Amino acid sequence: MKRILISGATGYVGSNLARKLNSLGYEVHIIIRKASNLDKIKDIEENIKKHIFSGSTDDLCEIVLNINPDIVIHLASMFIGEHKIQQVKQLVDSNVLFSTQLMEASVNAGVKYFVNTGTQWQHYQDKEYSPVNLYAATKEAFESIAKYYVESFDMRMITLKLSDTYGPMDTRLKIINKLFEIAQSEEVLDMSKGEQEIGLLYIDDVINAFLIAIEKIQKMNPHECKEFLVLPDKIYSLKEVVNVFEDIINKKLKINWGKREYRKREMMKIYTKEENILKESEIISLYEGISNFIKQQDI
Repeated sequence: MKRILISGATGYVGSNLARKLNSLGYEVHIIIRKASNLDKIKDIEENIKKHIFSGSTDDLCEIVLNINPDIVIHLASMFIGEHKIQQVKQLVDSNVLFSTQLMEASVNAGVKYFVNTGTQWQHYQDKEYSPVNLYAATKEAFESIAKYYVESFDMRMITLKLSDTYGPMDTRLKIINKLFEIAQSEEVLDMSKGEQEIGLLYIDDVINAFLIAIEKIQKMNPHECKEFLVLPDKIYSLKEVVNVFEDIINKKLKINWGKREYRKREMMKIYTKEENILKESEIISLYEGISNFIKQQDI
């Protein structure tokens, strides 16, 4: 299984996955749009094959048929924590429509293996399904749609439910990046009480989860759907994460705890009731991961 098609390869996780698969000798194809920013893959751009998607289902079907991939890894999505009215169409188009188009194109091309990406936020209050927000609801909606395709065609699907990810060269507005920023600027940061759990996972472990999924899906029977969590071996509260960060840099950060209210439907507890795909893997600790992050930032 050497030819892999990735959606979302211009994002942080997707670019790291494309880079890793390229280094392992896979023939990597990615789907992009004309306006896609390729900065995160510029170091491997000449080694991977890019395919521009116009937006139509017919176009995507032709692209995937011509690629004839062994496996499709679907990472592309739009994340909005608290959406506005004007963003509903964007969320549905990106996370439901495009995902369905990609699945349609995959079965049309005879693809047998489809690795999907879900989110912890599908499990508000530790429930089997309760979406934290519309973003999480769109992720669940596609899983329901995909079930039709998997059961109707010679297809297998694994969904990896990611929690919080971090690592070097990450430009997303994530907690570790924010802590690094205020460590440098010494500005005061207003935060909630910090009791919410965060399943922070270093990027190398996230990529390992996808590599494991590639192996696992090849052993699945036709029409099977499986879900796995992608979690560290230890869960921290937000306040504990800050404590670890402060210990590493040997500096107290200026944080006003309890100054901000929790968000509506705040994810207070990490969902752990499904199998962690990394359960048998050696996972980078939070202390080691943050230390690696800081070294890369030249603090």
